[in-house]
Amino acid sequence: MRKTNRRASRVGGFFISMLSVGLLMLLTGCGPEVHNDKLVFRYNEPAGIPTLDPAFAKDKSTIWAVQQVFEGLVSLDASNRIVPALALNWSQSEDLKGYTFHLRETKFHTGRTLEAKDVLFSFRRLLDPAVASPGSWVLSDVDSMAVVDERTFYIELKRPVPTFLSMLAMPYCSVVDSEVLDHATQPSGTGPFLLHRWHFGEKLVMHRNPTYWQKDSSAVALPYLDGLSISFLPDQQSAFLEYLNGRFDMLPNLDPSFKDELLNEEGSLRQKHEVANRLERSPFLNTEYLVFNAENELPQDLRWAINAGVDRKTMISKLRNGVGIPAFGGIIPAGLPEYSACGVPYAPDSARKIIEGYVELPELELVTVANYRDLCEFVQGALSSLGWSIAVNVVPSATLRAEKGTGSLAFFRASWIADYPDAENYLMLFYSGMQAPHGPNYSRYTNPQFDALYEQIAALPVGEQRSRLMMEADSFLMKDAALVPLFYDEVLRVFPKNVSGVSTNALNALDLRRARK
Repeated sequence: MRKTNRRASRVGGFFISMLSVGLLMLLTGCGPEVHNDKLVFRYNEPAGIPTLDPAFAKDKSTIWAVQQVFEGLVSLDASNRIVPALALNWSQSEDLKGYTFHLRETKFHTGRTLEAKDVLFSFRRLLDPAVASPGSWVLSDVDSMAVVDERTFYIELKRPVPTFLSMLAMPYCSVVDSEVLDHATQPSGTGPFLLHRWHFGEKLVMHRNPTYWQKDSSAVALPYLDGLSISFLPDQQSAFLEYLNGRFDMLPNLDPSFKDELLNEEGSLRQKHEVANRLERSPFLNTEYLVFNAENELPQDLRWAINAGVDRKTMISKLRNGVGIPAFGGIIPAGLPEYSACGVPYAPDSARKIIEGYVELPELELVTVANYRDLCEFVQGALSSLGWSIAVNVVPSATLRAEKGTGSLAFFRASWIADYPDAENYLMLFYSGMQAPHGPNYSRYTNPQFDALYEQIAALPVGEQRSRLMMEADSFLMKDAALVPLFYDEVLRVFPKNVSGVSTNALNALDLRRARK
C-alpha cells in the first residue's frame, strides 16, 4: 500500500495545494471530522470490496468502486444509451464485424498517457486463462485485435454481434495501465477518482483525479467532489443509524431491517423523514420470477392458472413497501424499450375454475432461499385460496444454485440482472441452445418456434425489426406460460437534501462525477 499512497499524493501536488490538513485527516479516517467535509461523499458498503481489479468486477460493491477508478472505450448514460468514454468515436465495417476506435488524449493516474497498447493489453488480459476472469465471455466473439497506431485500436469479430458495444460498456472491459503490475490493490485507471488509502475491512478512500478529461457544459472540470470515502459496516441497521446521524451521504439500498421505518406501503418516505431526505427511484434491469422445469411437463393451463392467481400489486405493496414494479409483462423488464404488458392478468376466478377442473392436482414444491421466503409463501397462500395446496421449501443459496444447474428442481424462484441493457439478454434464458449446465436456460425450455425467433433476433442489427421480434418472443413465452414473472426491481436511493447530482441507470451504476454537497 505504501507505493499506492506515494503515487496518489504525488499527482500534481493536488491535496497539498488544494485541501486543508483537516480534510485530509477526514479522508484518511484519522482525526476528527471538520466543517469542510462537504467536499467528501461518504457511503457504506456492507459487503466490503474484495478487489479493484476490473477483470473481477462481478458484484455491486466491486463494480461501484471500479467505476470510480476505471473507464472503458464506451459507457452507458442515465438512459442506457452508448456514449463515448475513452474512445472519442468509432466506426463499423460494412459486414458489421469490424470496429475501429479512435482514443481520446488522457492520462492514467500514474501520469502515463493512454495508448492503444493499453486497450490491447486490457482485453488480452481479460481473455487470459491464467487470469481466470469471470468476464472473459464478454470477448468470446472476438476474432482478432490490433493496435493501428498509438491512438487507434481495431477489433474484428467472428460474427456480427448487435450487443457488442453494450457489452464493451461493462466494467470488465475497463482499460488498465499496462505498466502497472497490481491492478487489485494498486490500480491505475483514467477515472474521476484515484485510490488514496485502503484500510482493509474498515474504509476505502479515494481522491479527486485532477487530470480527469471530462468537463461539464460550463467547461468546469469534473468531478466536483474532492474525495470519496467508502466504509465497510457489515450491520445494515448500524449503517442506517449512521446515515440518520449525518455520517453517510447516501442509503444505496433498503434493507429489511429498516425499510418499514423509512417507507410506507406506497413506497414513499414516511412523513418524519421527508423534511431532511430525498428518495430517488428508477427502473433496475432485474426480473424476479418463478421457473418451471419444462422436463416435468406441468400442463400449460395450470402454469397459466399460477400466473393468473397471483395479485402482484398487493404482493409489492405488502411485502416490499411498494419497492418494485408488479410484473404485468414477461421476462423483459420495465426499463427496456421492448417491455410490454404481455403478461397474464390477475384473474383469480378463471384460475380457480381451471384448478377445480382437475380431479387430482399434481404435487408441486416451490424452492427458494430465505431472503425470498415471504414472496414464495405469498404465492403459496394465493394458490391455496384457489384450491391448490403447494409446498414451499427454503434451502441454502449454494443448494439452489447446484440443483437448478442439474435440473433436479421442478419449480423454483430465480432472478436475472442484465449484464448489458438489451432484451436479448433475457430471451436467451429460454433458448434451447443455452440449456444448463452449458448456459443460463435453467428451465430447460425447448420450443422450435421460440428458438427460430431468438435466432432471427441474434442475427439482426439493432433497430426496429429486432425490437419488434423481441417483443413478439416475450409475448410468445407468456402465451405458453413458460414462467411466472413476479416483479421488476427498482433502484432506490435516499439522500440528504443537501446532496445532488448522483446519477444512475437501469444497471444500477453509481456515477459521482456531478455529485455535489
